[in-house]
Amino acid sequence: MKVLLTIEEGFAKTIFEGEKGAVEWFLKGFQYSRKTNLESPEVIGVLNELMKVPTLGNYVYWATGTLSAMENKKGKLEVIE
Repeated sequence: MKVLLTIEEGFAKTIFEGEKGAVEWFLKGFQYSRKTNLESPEVIGVLNELMKVPTLGNYVYWATGTLSAMENKKGKLEVIE
């Protein structure tokens, strides 16, 4: 599955690819980040470190989604199978 971000004038880019469960966790992190202000250097550092710990399973995808939302402030998400 792919997560596309559509921005101005219909331009879309793939921001994440993975299995269904991974996409669900990515979207949870993305949506959480868009609702809150997490953009302190400390939070970004912790999220980057979370992504390096393979034993955290789905939280790696959640952290990826959270960081992706910080990088992509505008646009609409679309999931494609």
